[in-house]
Amino acid sequence: MCLEPAHSRARYLVAAAVAALLLSACAGSGGSGMVGLPADEFERAYAAGYDVAAAERCGANIDAGAVRHALVTDVERRGHPSGIADKAGRTFDKTRSEFTQKLHARPDYCVTEYAVPPERLAQYAKGEFSPAR
Repeated sequence: MCLEPAHSRARYLVAAAVAALLLSACAGSGGSGMVGLPADEFERAYAAGYDVAAAERCGANIDAGAVRHALVTDVERRGHPSGIADKAGRTFDKTRSEFTQKLHARPDYCVTEYAVPPERLAQYAKGEFSPAR
């Protein structure tokens, strides 16, 4: 079973916060990395995209398309219009794509830093997206 070391979790949280701040500054959206996407929805989509990219890189059995669909459905279920849900889906796509490229350049990543618990991947598969950790 994969346990999430405290230092990896802290590094993930710092990376997510820095990325969110940088993206919001570039986008001028007032708290989100995508114009018009509420910060909490951005954080959920970013975290899911990051986790899925890491899981795919390290060979975990995860269906990125199903996770994306579940994320968009979850955003709509919480009362946001479809435009916001679509932006969350695009945020997931962009985050996953960018991290996939970065992780492929790091051959030791799965041994030294991978820290996505299988339970979190199972939550995504069921359509459960908690606020950023």
